[in-house]
Amino acid sequence: MISMDGYVRTALVVCMAATVLTAGTITYAFFRGGGAPLENTGVLDTFSSYDELASFLGDATVANSGSGDYRDEGLTTGDFEAALGGDTNTHSTTNVQVSGVDEEDIVKTNGEFMFIASHSNVSIVKAYPPSVMETISVLNTTDIIPFKTDEMNVYISGLYLYDDKLVVLSSIYVWSWYYYDRTEAFGLPVDTGRSFVSVFDLNDVSDPVLELSYGISGYSITSRMIDDVVYLVAQASVWMVDGDPCVPQLWEGDENRPFAVDMIHYDVDSCSKDSFVNLLAVDVSSGGYGYKSIIAGYASTIYMSPDALFLTFQKWGGSVLMVDAESIPEEEDTTRTTIHKVSVDGLSMVPVARGDVKGWLLNQFSMDEKDGMLRVATTTSWSEPENGVYVLNSNLSVVGSIEGLAPTERIFAARFLGDTLYLVTFLQIDPLFVIDLNDPYLPSVLGELKIPGFSSYLHPVDADHVLGIGRIGENVKLSLFDVSDPADPVEQDVFVVSENSWSTSGYDHKSVLFDLEKELLVIPMTTYDFSPVNGSYVYWSGVYVFKVSIDEGMSLRGTIAHEGHEYYNRVERSLFIEDSLYTLSTTTLMANSLVDLSYEGSVIYNESTWWYAIG
Repeated sequence: MISMDGYVRTALVVCMAATVLTAGTITYAFFRGGGAPLENTGVLDTFSSYDELASFLGDATVANSGSGDYRDEGLTTGDFEAALGGDTNTHSTTNVQVSGVDEEDIVKTNGEFMFIASHSNVSIVKAYPPSVMETISVLNTTDIIPFKTDEMNVYISGLYLYDDKLVVLSSIYVWSWYYYDRTEAFGLPVDTGRSFVSVFDLNDVSDPVLELSYGISGYSITSRMIDDVVYLVAQASVWMVDGDPCVPQLWEGDENRPFAVDMIHYDVDSCSKDSFVNLLAVDVSSGGYGYKSIIAGYASTIYMSPDALFLTFQKWGGSVLMVDAESIPEEEDTTRTTIHKVSVDGLSMVPVARGDVKGWLLNQFSMDEKDGMLRVATTTSWSEPENGVYVLNSNLSVVGSIEGLAPTERIFAARFLGDTLYLVTFLQIDPLFVIDLNDPYLPSVLGELKIPGFSSYLHPVDADHVLGIGRIGENVKLSLFDVSDPADPVEQDVFVVSENSWSTSGYDHKSVLFDLEKELLVIPMTTYDFSPVNGSYVYWSGVYVFKVSIDEGMSLRGTIAHEGHEYYNRVERSLFIEDSLYTLSTTTLMANSLVDLSYEGSVIYNESTWWYAIG
């Protein structure tokens, strides 16, 4: 039990997510009033006492409430060991949105070793040179989490590398018991979540050592890393027990304590009080940390620039209707996105502004900050879609906009590059809009291109070219756009996969490997066709390797597959070290020559996969 302001509260932390949330997930909350944006009130307030926090949440409409006590099983410290070292070779890195802002991924490399996350462990593989590939060590949950995990489900969400440090991000799902009558006679199992940042010293690849571990309540939404500081965003539902809130917890190793009340912020103008959005900053070099919490609705798209973290909350007002089995607001113009800006500087995280835009965001690429201005692209209507582009100043007040863009269509892809926004909307044809943001107060459409199909991911090639990855019918389509004349964009080249196909690269940018100097593009690919002989679909899964040349366009160099159980064991990532191309599936790391794609070596790093039992 925790003492708060002179009396004992029985509530510890109960974090029950109504939905598993990831960056880009659309989640809605109700708000008061019509479609007019709220007045920007600036910095979010904090609480002066836990009583004040309880009073603020007292009128919250949440399903997570009751009377009784919450009992969390006792935790004990476990043993940890991990490490690594290596040379620096020419190698690829994770494909990220913002230069200087790293993003977690399931694989990282330092040019000699590969670090691979696979659900509940991390494999360290000697990858270069490929002729001596081998698994050096494996970090299990007992190495990563600083307490017993026998009754817990631990999921590794991603990794970072910084100098001689390996950062492992994990989410913990714990089934505990919530007792309505304060006895063990009747109980309800409750799923509680925690998110951890564990830092390993990488000096000896065969004997890694855990240096530090911090955790916060909630399920991980996403994270970023700037220089040597990791920023983790997690979300925990608001639980009320006997009228008292379950305060978010902070873990240092195996010890936990509640967030200081003055570290919990709230928006006095918002009536969404059903979620704690918890932030944790960890300096992997010094071991220092910082934390914050914001009471709001369920967070959706997250974007981070070098100077600020932007949290979005999608909301609608009025009544809800069911149209074609989909919930939509009765008044379409009431749908909006609230954006909270958190200024970051090392371990310092300060909420500094809040603003609103009409509509909702597709994903993280729908936002971008430049010169203190936040640019946002939204779809603003449901049954008769249209779209908008908004420019917000440092206080998150709208200072420029384009509305009514592409009536009847929705945004399928967006990419802000400098003072230009490339925007793809789709209904039956693929309009690529080129939008000028040079004057933030007067954004304008410079050009438009309509072609069959659509792009769902846009990738910069050079100052005059953009690559689009998407679909046309049942086939994957790649487009090389020449945007040297913004008023007249041209589809310079196109490649359409001949078979029925799909690729994760259309929605997972980290699966895209592109290097202009090497004229290299590698994307995962799955093809499928119905076999009348077998009476079922026949699948092929691997990667397509392209040559992308500014002068010569795109051409398929070849394909690479990992044999065996291809439907389940798909290739998820591609990397290169020097002149070797590495492809990563759920079980195997394989190397092929970048010169002619010939096989160079492979290693099975993960054999604990369930489909081996069906072989």
